[in-house]
Amino acid sequence: MNGIVWRGPQRTSPVPWAGRQAGSPGQGNGLRVAIRLGERRVVEVSGEIDLHSGAELREKLLWALRRHGPCLTLDLRGVTFIDSAGIEVLLATRRRAQLEGGWVNVAQASPCAQRMITLAGLRHIFTPPEEA
Repeated sequence: MNGIVWRGPQRTSPVPWAGRQAGSPGQGNGLRVAIRLGERRVVEVSGEIDLHSGAELREKLLWALRRHGPCLTLDLRGVTFIDSAGIEVLLATRRRAQLEGGWVNVAQASPCAQRMITLAGLRHIFTPPEEA
């Protein structure tokens, strides 16, 4: 299985991401993003997605769109917390993908991520294309 994991802001490295923590030191939110390459690009996100980690997640997702094309599938099973700032990151990523003729969908989500997406009334816009 091929995968790319966050290593930091190094954009010239062939493997630009692996194991970097988002947020302020000591917060322990442990944002982690990994990309599985294959028939579909699947971006696995785990940890907390909030005001502190949202900017970093946005950067990673936009990098994935630029690097791997405008169609991304998100796996949010490992998300332990998501707030409105996290939802905004998902929406901004989706807007960028649409501008480039693509889409962003959520294939799987943890109960808290699923609940926030549903409460925000966004479940239908993150449905995989074959299920829409």
